[in-house]
Amino acid sequence: MAAIISLGPYFLVLLLAVAWVLAEIVQTFHGDVSRALKSRWTALFIGLNIAFALLAYLTVRLLAPASTDPWLLALVAGAGWQALLRTRINLLQPMTSGEEGAVSLSLADLYNRFQQFCRSQIDQTLAGERIRLLEQATRFPPDALAQQVRLFAHASVLRSPEEVETYMAKLQDKPLQQQSLLLASYLLREGGYDLFRERLRVMEKNAR
Repeated sequence: MAAIISLGPYFLVLLLAVAWVLAEIVQTFHGDVSRALKSRWTALFIGLNIAFALLAYLTVRLLAPASTDPWLLALVAGAGWQALLRTRINLLQPMTSGEEGAVSLSLADLYNRFQQFCRSQIDQTLAGERIRLLEQATRFPPDALAQQVRLFAHASVLRSPEEVETYMAKLQDKPLQQQSLLLASYLLREGGYDLFRERLRVMEKNAR
């Protein structure tokens, strides 16, 4: 029991780190969350965020007085470790005033590069199946896809039919193939992967 209690703060840090990453993944890939979470790059992203958070917690525990509540330290480290990423560490500071000539390490830049890399890899993992569905959708005439977009607009609580009609009116002067692609990509982007795939299945069934 005592061992579980002593490990409790570490689990709290872990949970907060995972929650932070999941929020980023959901925000970025909100239309295809389930597949994004299955990507090995998401696992890498989560794993390294956990490692950073635990490292921050261990650092705080070493620097804090021994009497400090470890649960409080875990909460501070788990919720605020990313503030450390916004700091700039000067590796070499010249004796003259000012920042000119200083050699610094920006943890924020390193993290942002890693974050962008993971996002790019996740996006590439998802793109193949999305392209296949778009190719499948563009075989249908624009009117059929426009009907699906209208149905989505009336079913959605976030998109108004008037907004969608305005968007579709702008497509009238474009070539038919381009209209189909733009309508399909709109439904994929706004409705999400699962909805788009399900509507394509319905369209194919009705076309038989």
